[in-house]
Amino acid sequence: MTVETDGTVPADIAELIGLPLYPDTAEFPAELGYGWNTLAATENGNPLYWDTSVAEMLAGGRILPLSTLSLWMRPHRWAPGASTEQVALRVHFDLKRRLELPEAIMSDNTIVFHEPVRPGDMISHRQVLRSVSGPKTTRLGTGRFWVIDVEYHNQSGDLVGVESYTGFGYRRGDAGPADQAGTATKPAVQPPAEDPGPRAKPDPARDQVSVGDALPELTHDVTATTVVLGALASRDWRPMHHDYRFATERNGTRDIFLNTPNQLAWIERAVTDWTGPRGRLGRVSFRMQDPVFPGDTMTIAATVTAVPIDDSGCGWAELDLVLRAGDRTCTTGTAKVALPMSADDNPWQRSGEDWQP
Repeated sequence: MTVETDGTVPADIAELIGLPLYPDTAEFPAELGYGWNTLAATENGNPLYWDTSVAEMLAGGRILPLSTLSLWMRPHRWAPGASTEQVALRVHFDLKRRLELPEAIMSDNTIVFHEPVRPGDMISHRQVLRSVSGPKTTRLGTGRFWVIDVEYHNQSGDLVGVESYTGFGYRRGDAGPADQAGTATKPAVQPPAEDPGPRAKPDPARDQVSVGDALPELTHDVTATTVVLGALASRDWRPMHHDYRFATERNGTRDIFLNTPNQLAWIERAVTDWTGPRGRLGRVSFRMQDPVFPGDTMTIAATVTAVPIDDSGCGWAELDLVLRAGDRTCTTGTAKVALPMSADDNPWQRSGEDWQP
């Protein structure tokens, strides 16, 4: 939670570091339709989210897909009496305006999942600026990186999740060879071998999982509909995810591209296709190095890197992730998913100190 000490960060921005900003409550209660939109956009058939009896048995009732977390901070694009377009992550847009950086991307996203969101919940959120860098030159242009946390609580005050965004605001122009946005500080995860071996049995328990296991690859042919459905499902109205001219002329990309929440939703599907409904994601962190465009064949691969048991007795599988489009590595990351320790163990029953994602 630091600001670089080269003296280039304006004092009024430095004073905001660590302060809770823009506390707000979602404009509508959580409801199943939004969850189903996300599941349909990613063709995710996890019965935990579709089958009432499975949801009741595992989670004590209906819950929303974990990857919909950011949906609850996104306002309607227009509202009566509003004089400007309504936007999510207002600190991000404040920084762009104050630092006079007209373009911006999100390069990194980390999400920690706590209590699940249930239909009828009213989700409140607040934004916390964690850091602002000095000037950086990347392949996109010259600008600054910043990190913003969004903390989500339900109407009872329970923490449901914390999401951390790394953004890069910039001016397009000649770029230097170093510090390329999204690639400078973290090496790419190596994809698994071409032959990942036999698939683990469905709904694996933790004692059936070993370091080095490869998850079945998830492959999908991306179309413009894939991109637009994902943006719509996550209530992301930013034009680079549906407007070809904006994406190519303003962002300098070759087409519209998958947004951050949609990539998270595809990652959730890739992991839970393997674990089955008893697997419970605790944490996902990923770095977007190259966009995913219509016409790409997207492949998500993952490898088990650790199988720890925490102090509460919860069993985990830690994963390295890589999302490729053809021969391009687009996104790399990690995930942490809880698996049942035995036939009668259920990670979805854990809460409070028993849930340590």
